[in-house]
Amino acid sequence: MKISVILPAFKAEATLRGCVQSILQDAPAGLELILVEDGSPDGTGDLCDELAAQDARVTALHRPNGGAAAARNTGLAAASGEYITFVDADDALLPGLWEAALPVLQAERPDLYGFGVQRADGGLECGPAGAYACPGALGEETLARLLIHTGVLAAPYAKFYRAALLRQHDICFDEALAVNEDVLFNLRFLAVCGPLRFGPGAFYRYSNLEAGSLSRRLRDDLLAAEAYTRPAFSAALAAFGLPPDAAKRLTAQRRLHSARAQFGLLAGQKGRLPLSRRRQLLAEIFAVPNARAALLADYRADPNRLLALPYRFCLRLGLPGLLAVYCAAKQHFL
Repeated sequence: MKISVILPAFKAEATLRGCVQSILQDAPAGLELILVEDGSPDGTGDLCDELAAQDARVTALHRPNGGAAAARNTGLAAASGEYITFVDADDALLPGLWEAALPVLQAERPDLYGFGVQRADGGLECGPAGAYACPGALGEETLARLLIHTGVLAAPYAKFYRAALLRQHDICFDEALAVNEDVLFNLRFLAVCGPLRFGPGAFYRYSNLEAGSLSRRLRDDLLAAEAYTRPAFSAALAAFGLPPDAAKRLTAQRRLHSARAQFGLLAGQKGRLPLSRRRQLLAEIFAVPNARAALLADYRADPNRLLALPYRFCLRLGLPGLLAVYCAAKQHFL
């Protein structure tokens, strides 16, 4: 069985060699590792060529910089494996993956095979081990955990996609998105997905401590990305056969989750953002049903009561403008 691994590489000189070694270790002879150098300004491109020259299973592709979505799409166009998986250049595959996954892929031919993720901060994310006829068989609570509250079904890594299904439905990454492009990719795949299997064990190491990690830098597009991908989320839930009331609850949970994540970045991360934009985002967050109540509960439980007091005051009274001023000022004085 041929497996294609797609690895976008941008400014990855420090981590790429170790990542590639983790993929090739004990990998089957039929493995196809596609390195997609995304117009990196450093020596990443030369390193890709060097690694490709050392192992016949490795192919190096080069393209102008277009972001992770474009790089993954370049890899998808070149992939010839029966199953496709994605690895980020600062992450790694852990020993035992091929031994655990290949027999299941060969025997069962699921549309999707997922495995666990070991985060660099010590966290662990795993799906419910077992075989399922379709994503809808997971149930509402499990889907909420896997699609909304963790990256198990939201991220592109730690899973094998059946390539024929991707090609049949022309599923690729939306290059217009700078965030949630991976979520949208998975939603489109899950909407047409049949049998899926979650294996036991965590075989992917996710480096979520870097400054570029989603939760570690200020950005202002989480609410817009959720709204952009909401139709695909609803379509996937309908394809799963979820009752309308369950789909409505999950959609509301996802919207609230995005609002809390955006609020967390505004409140906790340093970065340049115009005051007017901060106020606009906070007003949008306040307009999300139950968002103020949920955030208020978070700050009531905050052990640092003094720093939490301005948040509680503004949340209770619904004052996005004042809170925007406080968040901006806090960057300079705290």
